[in-house]
Amino acid sequence: MSARPPLPPEHPADASIVDAATEMQPVSENPLSQSALICGEVTYRSGDGPLIVIRPGPVRVEINANDVTLGWDDGQARLSAVMPRSEYARFIGEGAIKPVVPHRADDAAPDGDKASPN
Repeated sequence: MSARPPLPPEHPADASIVDAATEMQPVSENPLSQSALICGEVTYRSGDGPLIVIRPGPVRVEINANDVTLGWDDGQARLSAVMPRSEYARFIGEGAIKPVVPHRADDAAPDGDKASPN
């Protein structure tokens, strides 16, 4: 029978305590999820293939740490494209993608009807 190998030395990170209740909070709605309209020529590349044009119309947008995923329905098919955030920002700057800003009821009140903060 062989002897058990020695335990590795302690590492400073071993002493860190992460409380899952404070580190990760459940979110009922993804704040970086939105809708947008494709109004111009928006292209993406699938792998090493050619550029593919996304048809004009509504898309779902998921903004992640490094990239953006666009999803849309094309007839019976559901399609999606992933692009770097910088490319998504470029399409917005060119006006090819227009984010849809949701309407909030408190924004609809005329200025005279809003209570003053003082």
